[in-house]
Amino acid sequence: MKNLLVLAFVVSVADFFLPGVSADEKSIDAGHYGRIIFEDEFEGEVLNKKWGMYKSASTVREGVMVGITPDDADHPSVNTIRFEPQADLEVAVSFRFAGSKHFSVMYRDKVYKGTHAGHICHVAVSPKAVTLYDTKTGIFKNEIHAARKAGTLDDATKALLKTKQQRVAVDLDENKWHDLLIRIQGDVMEVFVDGKKTGRFQSEGFAHTAVDQVNLTTSKKEVHYDHFKIKGAGEN
Repeated sequence: MKNLLVLAFVVSVADFFLPGVSADEKSIDAGHYGRIIFEDEFEGEVLNKKWGMYKSASTVREGVMVGITPDDADHPSVNTIRFEPQADLEVAVSFRFAGSKHFSVMYRDKVYKGTHAGHICHVAVSPKAVTLYDTKTGIFKNEIHAARKAGTLDDATKALLKTKQQRVAVDLDENKWHDLLIRIQGDVMEVFVDGKKTGRFQSEGFAHTAVDQVNLTTSKKEVHYDHFKIKGAGEN
């Protein structure tokens, strides 16, 4: 059954703080994001044509998007929404693990040549961890990506990469729906899971001003998605 609960990410989170975060470091203002760029409740029988597909067998089933990587694929399923280049995005999605143990919400700039495939940043989610990545200056930066692929990373680069991510332990029930909210403002990314702030990470790559696509990347199969929304800074 489709989760019919309306997302309530924008309330009751401004005063929630992570342990160790100073009380004056409040959450990014939800009012910063007043423009709806794209939203999908997956009410039709097929995926909206605005969704791009790469190595994907994702589909719509019973009012949700089902993320599926084909058995013969050599890359996780990628489902993409494209839009005019911009910064400071808010992305919300409900999700439920349904076989797969991992998915990511990825931000890219298709014309940026400094990283592999234009990767800028992403949030990876598993039942036990949420990880915030600055991939523009981290794992997908061209020279770093090439060294990782070749197995030639030096110790200095390995140490650098540790500063380009924040991993937060969670304990998510794989049989239940959960709500994910990601906000980026300038060089700060904040992530909320089920209405609670799970991560806040500051890194220079987040300040990229020309993100033009958001991907849902599903490992193996399946992850179920619903209530997907992308919002931009400013007003419609």
